[in-house]
Amino acid sequence: MKAIVFAALMAFTCCLSAQAGGGTSADVYACTPCGHDCDHDEYTAPGKCPHCGMPLVKKSTIVFKTISPEEICDYLQQHPDVLLLDVRTKEEFEGKTTPVYGKLRNAINIPIKDLPDRLKSISPMKDKEIIVYCSKSIRSPQAAYLLTENGFTNITNMSGGISTMGSSPCKE
Repeated sequence: MKAIVFAALMAFTCCLSAQAGGGTSADVYACTPCGHDCDHDEYTAPGKCPHCGMPLVKKSTIVFKTISPEEICDYLQQHPDVLLLDVRTKEEFEGKTTPVYGKLRNAINIPIKDLPDRLKSISPMKDKEIIVYCSKSIRSPQAAYLLTENGFTNITNMSGGISTMGSSPCKE
């Protein structure tokens, strides 16, 4: 009887520990956000994503939020101080490529390839709410992950990208 009570107590303690974040389960890994379907795959060890070749990272480090293009305009009306970060190329941002998708009103442009070198210049915005977007949500999840890994605390990725928006009152 003592053995059964002891086993039940140990199981209960284990469950409490896991709920408090002290669980003993193995780490779960995921593809460094790349905007493809493999972002949702899970792995039990570090390595490289077999689909896109990006490094596998602890899933717990992927902490940015997501907003849909359908929600963005209403959200911006309610949160006018949000910084909009467009990570497309300068040419895409300026509408000099085909197709032209436009841009979100008041967005700033830092191309994804320049973002690592510009982190220091935008570091005063680490606690500001930032919504990151690109044309098809391939580059923006990468940028959102890079920002959160570098101490930016309130990052949201716009899923689908601006190419899925069509005409909208919050676009230029």
